[in-house]
Amino acid sequence: NYYYMNKWLISVLVIAIVFLVFQLVVSMTTSDIETPKYKVLKKYPRFELRQYESMMLATTNLGVASFDEKSSEGFRTIASYIFGKNKSNEKIAMTAPVIYHADSISTLSFVVPRSKTEESMPVPIDSNLTFVVQAPKLLAVLDFGGFINDEKLAARMAELKKAVLKEGFQIKGKGYFFGYNPPWQLIGRKNEVAFELESVN
Repeated sequence: NYYYMNKWLISVLVIAIVFLVFQLVVSMTTSDIETPKYKVLKKYPRFELRQYESMMLATTNLGVASFDEKSSEGFRTIASYIFGKNKSNEKIAMTAPVIYHADSISTLSFVVPRSKTEESMPVPIDSNLTFVVQAPKLLAVLDFGGFINDEKLAARMAELKKAVLKEGFQIKGKGYFFGYNPPWQLIGRKNEVAFELESVN
């Protein structure tokens, strides 16, 4: 029994080490992924004021649905396209973040690499994947860790909205969620919520 107990403990330890190494590798890999360009204009106690450059998004409509209801489906649509489910079977470099926008019609988007144009991107097979060019935006952004669901998302949005209004800014439209990590990453997760603001002088 002692022999089998030791063997079991060693097996568990090896699995734990392999899992930890995998998570660290994933965390290091995602930190090198291309992200949108922005300039931090000012740091406030609970958020950053950022000026984002124009960017192109590959966007899928989720319909009238919450993050919990349709985000997994939207992520699969985007991931399939990136990994080659398109008319030229071309793989696209990963970028971050994946952007969830809660509006009258919710959307999930991935940022097209800066080296690409709509003409040079492979044609999607899924008709629910379209390209949208975003104009430069002034955003108030709050960052946090962990996994996300509708309840946590609403709480962080409310926290950011309160902080932004307290500083005298005017909010344009509904907010955004930026997710920087794949679902299988457990360590070092990075999330952000953001509101677009009216321009400031």
